[in-house]
Amino acid sequence: MNKIAFFHCADLHLDTPFKTLASKPGLPVLRRNEIFNNLARLIDNAKNEKPDILFIAGDLFEHEYTGIRTVSAVNKLFSTIPDTKVVMISGNHDPEAVNSHYRTHKWGSNVTFLSSNSTNVCFEDLNTEVYGLGWISGTGQAALLDDMSLDNSRINVLMFHGDVDLQIGDRDYNSISSVLLRSKGFDYVAAGHNHKRKTGECGGIFYNPGSLEPLGFDEPGAHGYFSGIIQKDTSPDVKFCENTSVFYETIDFDITGFDDNQNIINSIVPLLKYENHLYKIVLTGTKTLDFNPDITFLEAAFSENTLFAKVRDKSTVSVPIKALAVIRGLKGIFARQIISQLENADDEDKELLEKALYYGIEAIDNGKILKAGGEE
Repeated sequence: MNKIAFFHCADLHLDTPFKTLASKPGLPVLRRNEIFNNLARLIDNAKNEKPDILFIAGDLFEHEYTGIRTVSAVNKLFSTIPDTKVVMISGNHDPEAVNSHYRTHKWGSNVTFLSSNSTNVCFEDLNTEVYGLGWISGTGQAALLDDMSLDNSRINVLMFHGDVDLQIGDRDYNSISSVLLRSKGFDYVAAGHNHKRKTGECGGIFYNPGSLEPLGFDEPGAHGYFSGIIQKDTSPDVKFCENTSVFYETIDFDITGFDDNQNIINSIVPLLKYENHLYKIVLTGTKTLDFNPDITFLEAAFSENTLFAKVRDKSTVSVPIKALAVIRGLKGIFARQIISQLENADDEDKELLEKALYYGIEAIDNGKILKAGGEE
């Protein structure tokens, strides 16, 4: 046999706590259930399409939070596709360790975990050998790659949890050299770790599907898994299969000219989709000294019209500097001190100083700061 059919997924993070969504009761549980249901949907697709191998390239679990109930449920799903070989490696969120679920659980007969003690498996019936570089200590995986010796008469696949040529300072983030990787002769690299999709990099063999289900606002758009054919001495035939339950979306909204919370609500609500969307709404533009958006009020209103919404006020204050500079009393003294610093400030410091001026005058007028603008 010189070709195999496969599915390839990564970074499910089952049992992620979703602490940032806890402000909406029941939502973290709903999101955890959706991730598991996404895996179940992938398995159902495997029942129909019958791929030879399912590659799971790390971070299947959120080890700190995952219990035996979830592990058993996952193993039961795998048992429903007995003709598909399930091959797994560890990730940085479910690393190989003494108490790892990969080590302690009794997995089904069609499941293989590639560990530091067993870095490869040969499936003679498929003429395929799969090698694994999971997350053991976090770095230093390139040395293991260097020692791998491939039988070029077989289809050779590398499963890898990390990235290629990613060096930041003295940290390599479990990165391996693209030059070394290309030199080894793998027919396909089933990668995980980066939650954004990568297709056909490193000479056309490096594929990372990204997270199966988006997990935060830095993971917008459709998510899913890869399916395709790996054939000896031919570029892999790979397609992306969308498997998304929800979408995370960021809306930047300019509040320049607005002086009322309800007007902001009336303008943004028509932009929201009620079903399966989570929103981060970022207020931009400028506001006057006498208007401070009520973040709690806005979030409550938006959350009634969608699955989840959080609001961040990144707007700046339109400060009537000339008028403030001649005010008498404590307010004038404070304003002139800030204004003197504004003259030589760069853009970043100017934004901070304008906020300080805004909230300082509010504190002088009211004796307290009513809202802090929803800053993180």
